[in-house]
Amino acid sequence: MKAYNNLRNSGVTRRVVMAAAIGAALLLGAGTTQAQDKSIVTLVVPFGAGGGVDTVMRAVADRLTPVLGKTVLVENRPGGSTILAYDHVARSPADGTVFMIGTPSMSTNQAFKPGTGPGDPRKLLAPVAPIAEQPYMLIAGPALPAEVKDVASLLKWAKDNPDTLDMVNSGPLTAPRLAAELLAFRTETPIVTISYQSGTAGVLDVAGGRVHAGFTQIIEAMPQVTAGNLRPLAVSSLKRSPVFPDLPTVSETVPDFDVTSWNGMFAPAETPKAVIDEMNAAVNKVLQDESLKEMFRSQGTVFVGGSPEDLGNKLDSEIKRWEDLQSKVKLEID
Repeated sequence: MKAYNNLRNSGVTRRVVMAAAIGAALLLGAGTTQAQDKSIVTLVVPFGAGGGVDTVMRAVADRLTPVLGKTVLVENRPGGSTILAYDHVARSPADGTVFMIGTPSMSTNQAFKPGTGPGDPRKLLAPVAPIAEQPYMLIAGPALPAEVKDVASLLKWAKDNPDTLDMVNSGPLTAPRLAAELLAFRTETPIVTISYQSGTAGVLDVAGGRVHAGFTQIIEAMPQVTAGNLRPLAVSSLKRSPVFPDLPTVSETVPDFDVTSWNGMFAPAETPKAVIDEMNAAVNKVLQDESLKEMFRSQGTVFVGGSPEDLGNKLDSEIKRWEDLQSKVKLEID
């Protein structure tokens, strides 16, 4: 099946902002990190400050500090579709002072560009604990007719208007982009995917009528949904979100469709089991904090917790799922 990821020329104004070159990001991140004060723990977030992942991890870090009896800091290392952060942590001392917050990009990078970056994260990083999961929201804007109110009507419109539907995402190797590609493949619907440097920028273009639709983080969509500039069509998880119980899932129209945002904590490979077990216990304790759950409930965030094995299995299954899609569709990722 043809991959519908090349931009077309049309009367709709589109602003495409691509991610920074991965090679340059790796060059900036090269070098072995020196051991740091053992009383300080650094959580490396692969995105800039103020975003959804960063906000959640800062709240988690604040609560980890008293549990561990150590100062837990968040360090932002954006760039290279998260490879800059991954490369830094893989080179860091395996002594319990540096951890990474992994996201879906960890699996998509390995599946679609296995030769890019320091290597297979399943070999270079040790899973510590799952942290959170969150569905993406499928949104539509004023560029689509008002009768497009759900997944079925969106697909019908796309098939009635071939090679017309375009969908925004937050980067070429991000889960929102791949969710659109998976939807195109599973339903044999031509979809043009448009990558932005941030999800918020794409959402604003959908709300402004410059692009039709897109998968996006709930936190990025809700201000425009509340203002009436966007229509939420569905969530991307297999089951309905407890926060939005009236919003259907994509899987209710496309069986077994399930693409979610997830966060998990990883350590450099060779980190001692005792260190990993200590951090795992601390994370699981923090994730039971009701104030933490309430803080992010409106965003659809579910704090999951679990064992290192749970996170390792999650990463492995995600990599295999995207490798399977690539073997069938042959997406152009650059």
